[in-house]
Amino acid sequence: MKKRSYLWIILGLISCLLMAVAGCSSDKKSSSGAKEKVLKFITVWPANTMDPHRCHFSFILNSGAMETLVGLDPKTTELYPWLAESWKSDDGQHWEFKIRKGVKFHNGKDLTAEAVKASLERSISVNPGVKASLKIAVIEVVGDILKITTENPYPALPSELVHYNTVIMDVMVPDGKPPIGTGAFMFASFDIAKGAELVKFPKYWNGIAKLDRVIMTFNDDANARLLALQSGDADIIYRPALDTLQTLRKDSKVTVESVPGKRVYHLIYNYAGNNQDLWGNEEFRKGMDALINRQEIVDKVMGKEAVVAYNPFPGNYPFSPDPKPHVYSLDKALQHFQAAGLTVQDGKVLRNGQPIKLRMATYIARPELPQIAQIVQATAKQVGIEMEIQVAENIDEYLPQGNWDLVTYSLLTTTRGDGAFFLNAAFSPKGMQNHGRLNVPELISLLDTYNQTIDKAKRNETAKAIATIIEDRAYNAYITSPYETAAYRKNVKGWVTPSNEFEFQMVTKDLDVVSE
Repeated sequence: MKKRSYLWIILGLISCLLMAVAGCSSDKKSSSGAKEKVLKFITVWPANTMDPHRCHFSFILNSGAMETLVGLDPKTTELYPWLAESWKSDDGQHWEFKIRKGVKFHNGKDLTAEAVKASLERSISVNPGVKASLKIAVIEVVGDILKITTENPYPALPSELVHYNTVIMDVMVPDGKPPIGTGAFMFASFDIAKGAELVKFPKYWNGIAKLDRVIMTFNDDANARLLALQSGDADIIYRPALDTLQTLRKDSKVTVESVPGKRVYHLIYNYAGNNQDLWGNEEFRKGMDALINRQEIVDKVMGKEAVVAYNPFPGNYPFSPDPKPHVYSLDKALQHFQAAGLTVQDGKVLRNGQPIKLRMATYIARPELPQIAQIVQATAKQVGIEMEIQVAENIDEYLPQGNWDLVTYSLLTTTRGDGAFFLNAAFSPKGMQNHGRLNVPELISLLDTYNQTIDKAKRNETAKAIATIIEDRAYNAYITSPYETAAYRKNVKGWVTPSNEFEFQMVTKDLDVVSE
């Protein structure tokens, strides 16, 4: 009997330990004596650092702990005042941001224009991408007004201040400590290898959160996220695997949401690599485009949780090119290859009598991309083009090495209500997302015009002109725009599935869990 008793004790201890790890310590009492409201949220990627100005992923902003000067409405993608009460500029170069009064950092310090200045200056100094995107020459403070002068007229500045690396933090927090922000929740603990625990901030300027605590963890295994949701070890999972959505939709305890996204899966060509002569040939690029069966990719790879894309801005945005479907056809592709000066023989394309061999990079962070690479590879093989697929563990570290010809890639393109961020990042000669080193004077000239145009209608027309040139000349191949998905238990209230994971707080003061 003793052995059996010991066995039950051991099993009990193990059970308690597992429950604690899963965050089921929600039986704790809040300060009011009521049962604590705890939400368990599993996202996909961890933070690579606790420094919000340096982080590569949006774990820190998603937590509800940090806020930016300007916000982005997840339903309308319209900008709205956040820590900046208002902003104005007469010429697009000299800006005034009125800093909201009555806001406190989590350590009790007041948010001031000076504190905002210090935070922005720090983000610019530690992150070259922020420096390039903000284009700030001078920051000054006059009372509660933050005065910013950009290097040139730059109407996109307010939308650039949405970026998660521009969150406002207390810069006096020592390195290695969780950041101190102004959000509805504050970090109780933060380990980038495990996750974070947050508690509500009782002095939040915009109303006290409904939740007492939030446990945020990550798991890049979609099946593991699914099992956690089904077992109750998670209340919300972000981006469940596409092949599990139908199963989840049949679960009476779960809600599944799938909303149009702001990113596009596409092929980027390497204009500075070993086969730059091919990519510099418009007819060759058009031949490659004709080899892409976009509808098959949407149906089979994306599980119809996506739409076909032919240009960077699919949809009906004011800056979207006019609809112009592309034809998937091996014969059409061969015609383009022949027009490119290549030899077509027995349905195969040759260069100098030899098959064309290309290296296609991809990465598993987005599991659909390797599958897209395989479909493109198989189709190219039918016309004699050989493609070796190289799966990179970290694609952004791999691409600068230059040993690739094309890559399946994912980028946000229509975020923040316009295409400013994408166009500058992907088509400026030194843009941080211009991995193929494309350098087209006409595009650069139009981009300079776009960046200095204040009138919104004219900006949209210029963006549309740029996107039309990109599509017509097939500078890259845009394939599909995936939906963003989330699944959560029925007792979760106030959740909004955003159109991308980078520019929206997923954990907000309005998020709640109720008794099932």
